[in-house]
Amino acid sequence: MKRYSMGIWMSILVIGTSAAHALPGSTMYVAVKTVAVKASTDFFARDRGTLVYGNSVRVLQEQGKWVEIQAAEASLQGWIAASSLTSKRIIASGRRTSASVQELALAGKGFSEEAETLYRHEGRFDYDAIDAMETLHVSDLDLYTFLIDGHLAQGD
Repeated sequence: MKRYSMGIWMSILVIGTSAAHALPGSTMYVAVKTVAVKASTDFFARDRGTLVYGNSVRVLQEQGKWVEIQAAEASLQGWIAASSLTSKRIIASGRRTSASVQELALAGKGFSEEAETLYRHEGRFDYDAIDAMETLHVSDLDLYTFLIDGHLAQGD
C-alpha cells in the first residue's frame, strides 16, 4: 500500500512539474526573493541585473534548466534558472502578496507544495537544519574558488 501511495504522489509531482514549463511568449513571474539575470546559461556568467519576487517576465526560450527572459519592469533581458519562475500570477501591494507565507517559503526552497508534502511525509529530512542552511550566504567568488580548488569546475 505504501508503494502504491508513493507512486500516486510521484505521478502528481511529475504532472505538476511538467505543467510549469516556460513556453516561449508566455508571461511568468519571479517566485523567489531575488534572482540575478545572467548574460548566458553559465552559472558564473556576468550579471545583467536583478529581479525581485513578483516581477513579470516574457519567456523567450527555454534551454535545459535555464530560461531566457525579457523583464517587463526593467527592460532587462537575459537568463535565469527555470526554478525561479512560476506561471501563477503574483500580486504584490505594499507588504501584501497574493501568495501565502508557506508558498513563499516553498518557492525559496525550489519546492512545490506537493513536493514538500511528499518529503515531509517520508520523514527523512530535518527541516530546521535546512532552514538554518538557507540563511548562509556564499559569494560567487568564494563558490568559484571552491569549485576550482576542488577540481569541480566541470560540473553542471
